[in-house]
Amino acid sequence: MIKNKKLTLATVISHPPRSSLIAGLVFAALPLSVVAEQMTAETLEQRVARLEQALAKKEASAKPVLAQGATEYAFGGYIKLDAIASQYSDGERALAGVGDDFLVASVIPVGGESGDTNLDMQAKHSRIWFKTTTATEVGTVGSYIEMDFGVNQIGDERISNSSASRVRHAFLSWQYDANSSLLAGQTWSTFFNVGSLPDTLDFVGPVGTLFERQAQVRWTHTLNSASSLMFALENPSSGLYGESGSAAGASAYDDNALPDMVLRYNGKSGDFSYSLSGLLREVAYKQNFSNSQAQSVVGDDSVYGYGLSFAGVWQLGVDDIRVQLNAGNALGRYVGLQTYRDGVIEDSGEIDLIDSIGGYVAYRHFWAQKWRSSLVLSASSADNPDSVADTTAASYQSAHANLVYAPIAALNFGVEYIHASKTIERPVNGDDSGDLDRLQFSAKYTF
Repeated sequence: MIKNKKLTLATVISHPPRSSLIAGLVFAALPLSVVAEQMTAETLEQRVARLEQALAKKEASAKPVLAQGATEYAFGGYIKLDAIASQYSDGERALAGVGDDFLVASVIPVGGESGDTNLDMQAKHSRIWFKTTTATEVGTVGSYIEMDFGVNQIGDERISNSSASRVRHAFLSWQYDANSSLLAGQTWSTFFNVGSLPDTLDFVGPVGTLFERQAQVRWTHTLNSASSLMFALENPSSGLYGESGSAAGASAYDDNALPDMVLRYNGKSGDFSYSLSGLLREVAYKQNFSNSQAQSVVGDDSVYGYGLSFAGVWQLGVDDIRVQLNAGNALGRYVGLQTYRDGVIEDSGEIDLIDSIGGYVAYRHFWAQKWRSSLVLSASSADNPDSVADTTAASYQSAHANLVYAPIAALNFGVEYIHASKTIERPVNGDDSGDLDRLQFSAKYTF
């Protein structure tokens, strides 16, 4: 009976609707030898392929097409609670509030006594987004805006715990033909392959990762089903150590005349998806002082530097391995929340760029359908000039290990252990490194 049902169904699909019932009955009544001949003429693989084609056509015809001029709206986000216990090996937390909510390795103290354990709980990394899609005579035009409350504290922890909203992403997109699109606005830097980020509870993640959002204009062109090309002009900014390498004099400068330029290739080979990115940027500054007679320029320089990044995700069934490797002489603010500067203003007033390298490897494993873990190892280092201050960061390391339970895909409960260390150029009080040990619990619901 089961075989006849399947054969009759195939006949119905392959004949016009009015004859399907008669053809099915005739086919079911045929002798086995005739059935065998028909199955020989049309192999099982051919039958499966034909059925899949019919199903794909049916699904495509059922998918609604956005009428020209019509706009679709969507919104979403998530609610997230973080409870974080932290202890520093060489002192109390460096700056109140900075580094309490996520890993900021640059504020790890060095050269002091062991600090006390501090507990912080907050929900300000919760976020909401809103987007639109409109079909027009020149292609599909979209918009996206996203905000959270993760930086500006406007109420203290004694009473209100209030935080101001901030813009994370705000951009428009224009798909002007089947293979090409433009993006204009603020979003993740094109240099940064966000899809390769590890599955951590910490908001930023490993010390060697790229991490940058900024205003830009981006062109994307699809080459084929497995590859695409991106080119972007992005907002520039320069971070430099002060004259004579003084870490205390480190400053941000907004004196660039040219945008940061990024070229990125996205590809796929089997189960391995990857990207190759190149960054070319100007690093510049002007420094003024005032005297009793007039204002004069005491420093003015502009140099060009580069950065390279390789990122990838290797799918191993449900598990995956994620990697990122970054290197260059102008990575500066692009790596690890600007744990290194772009360069040093020497006594001559010239900029000496800083070579740096960083990256990570992460393995995510699913113990069961609802249980998963990630192990992430990361490091970065900088080749600072001899003129920098003793306390200037020379390298960082971090390790993340977590366990996450997801009763449904949108609801996650997890615990993560983080160990991070900072090494400076020369010892302070006989010590040149400091550590952070952190235990984090998170609950998150995505809607």
